[in-house]
Amino acid sequence: MFRLWIYIVILSFFMMIGAVFADTISKDPNYIKDRGFGEVEIANYLKHEKHKHNYTIIKDPTGKFKYVENISPRKGDCGNHKSFGGKMGGQTDCNSDRLRLEVAMDKSLRTGKKAKEIWLSYYFYVPNTETNFKDKYLQPYITQMYGYNKKGGQDSGGYAPQISASISHGKLYVAGAYVIDENNLKGQWHKVEFNVRFSKDYDGFIKVYINDELKVDRSGFKTSNHDYVHFKYGTYNHKDFGYIYPEGYQFPSHTIYFAKFSIKKDRNKLLTSK
Repeated sequence: MFRLWIYIVILSFFMMIGAVFADTISKDPNYIKDRGFGEVEIANYLKHEKHKHNYTIIKDPTGKFKYVENISPRKGDCGNHKSFGGKMGGQTDCNSDRLRLEVAMDKSLRTGKKAKEIWLSYYFYVPNTETNFKDKYLQPYITQMYGYNKKGGQDSGGYAPQISASISHGKLYVAGAYVIDENNLKGQWHKVEFNVRFSKDYDGFIKVYINDELKVDRSGFKTSNHDYVHFKYGTYNHKDFGYIYPEGYQFPSHTIYFAKFSIKKDRNKLLTSK
């Protein structure tokens, strides 16, 4: 009888472990196809550090999608890729107290003299757990679109105007506008759609739809000062000059799910439209 009990305990243990691993589909972001800009990579990790990140593609715990991208950086995680190609005095995420887990497009959008219009869209979900996004200092960018010049580099004239989405104090801010409040952010899926005309003239525009409702509509200004625009999504945290952080502070572990991220020329071609 005792042997039978031991057998049942061991079998249950391995079944439980197997179920956990079965939920992980891949650690390679290129498992997902048709994002619209070729292959992708995990940003700011050196090649030999790629195994350290905590990005996974998992079965959707909420049941809405077949699978989701699980962005779950752990406290202290970082890569040693030098910022801006080493033009920042050797700055890396590890030596500047940053916490980042971002998926970066391998290709960039060439803006140049001719304006370019794009649609960028995704779903995101912030799990409503006891510790997730409870730290007041945790205010990550979850989407970044920024300009750069291949010859001069990103640090040549800055990278503004930057178009981004971020979570701050329990709210979602997109392109400078507050679009989801703290009572509705967590525990539900949100659809985000950017429609941007990148232009060096005063005919650029930014439109942002949240859950199919137009929340941002700005036009008649320059949306590009550089030759290329780079795209990233996930979570990126850096210490803000406007805050005084506790001594030895590190950004905490946290989790965001993403689904159906894509960049297309037409809205009806987006993965969120299918």
